[in-house]
Amino acid sequence: MSCTYRNSFLESEQFYAISLHILSVIQVPLHIFGTFIIATKTPAYMKRVKITMLVVHLTFAWLDIYMTILSMPIFLIPMVSGYPLGLLYYLGVPVRFMTYLGYLSVFLTIPAMIMFFENRYNYLVRKDHMTRGRKIKRLLYFSLLYILSVITFIPPVIDNPNRVEVLEASHRKFPCLPPEIIDNPRLFVMGTDNNTFIACVVPYIIIGWVQILGFFVGTVNFIYRTKTMSLHTSNLQKKFFKSLCIQIAVPLVVLLIPESYILNTAISGNMDVGLTNILMIWMASHGLFSTVVMLIVHKPYRKATLSILGRPQAIKTAPVSIISKLFTR
Repeated sequence: MSCTYRNSFLESEQFYAISLHILSVIQVPLHIFGTFIIATKTPAYMKRVKITMLVVHLTFAWLDIYMTILSMPIFLIPMVSGYPLGLLYYLGVPVRFMTYLGYLSVFLTIPAMIMFFENRYNYLVRKDHMTRGRKIKRLLYFSLLYILSVITFIPPVIDNPNRVEVLEASHRKFPCLPPEIIDNPRLFVMGTDNNTFIACVVPYIIIGWVQILGFFVGTVNFIYRTKTMSLHTSNLQKKFFKSLCIQIAVPLVVLLIPESYILNTAISGNMDVGLTNILMIWMASHGLFSTVVMLIVHKPYRKATLSILGRPQAIKTAPVSIISKLFTR
C-alpha cells in the first residue's frame, strides 16, 4: 500500500476542471451531431441496427456529459471516495446521490454493449428471432440487465459509516493527502475498506463481459463458418461486423485502461492522485472517440457527414438489394 501526492498542477482541481471543460466544449456538439446522423441518415437497410447504435451512442454521450459537466468527480479510489466540482453540486444535489448516479452511468455502458452485440447475434444466428416468444424473452432479458445496473451500487452507497472515524482511518492509511482534500466538506466516503465495493462491482463487470464475449464469439463463429450464404453476402457480413467491432472496440479500450487501474488500485490500496486524475480525464473522452469512429467506419454516416461539411465524396456502393441481405436475415 502506497500514497503518492506530488502537490503538482496535474493534481489540482484547476487542471482537472479546465481539462473537463475543454472536453465538454468539443464533445457536446459532436454527440448532438452523432445523434442527428443516426436518427436521420441511417438507411433503410440498416434499420435492424439503428436502435442499438442509438442506445450505445446516447449511453456513452450521457456518461461523457455527466463526467465533464454535471458531476466532474475527483476520485480517491482506494478510499472509495471523492468529491464533485460539477454543476449538480451547485444546484444542491446531494453528493451521495451524485456518487450513485456516476457509478450507474458507468454500469449502464455494459447492458448497452451487450445489446449491441446481441442484436447481431439475434438476427444472424437465431432462427426464431421474429417469433413473439423470442421477443418477450429479449425484453425480459434486457429488463433484468438494466435492473441489475440500477441495484448493483446501492449497497456501497447506502453504507453510512461514522465520517470522523472513516476520515481518521483514511488519513492514517494515506498520510500524503493534504488537508484541502481529506477535510473537504464535499468529500463523500463509503467506508474504511473496499470489501463491499469489490463484492458488488467486480461480479457485475465479470458477468457483463462474459455475455459480451459470448455474443461476440457466437456471431463471429456464424459469419466465418456458415456455408448457407453466397461468397459476396458473406464478405458483406464480415465487412459490416468488422465496422461494428471497430466502433465499439475503440471506446472500450479507452474505458478499459482506467477501469483496470481502478480495480487494481481498489484491491492493492495504492493511491496516486495525479495519475488517477489523468486517467479519469482519459475515461471522460471515450464518447468522443466512439462518435468519431462511428462517423468514419460506417459508409452512410461518413458520406452524410462529408456532405454536411460541404465535402461530398464519390463512393462506389453496392446495390441496396444485395446489402439488404446483411440486415434482414
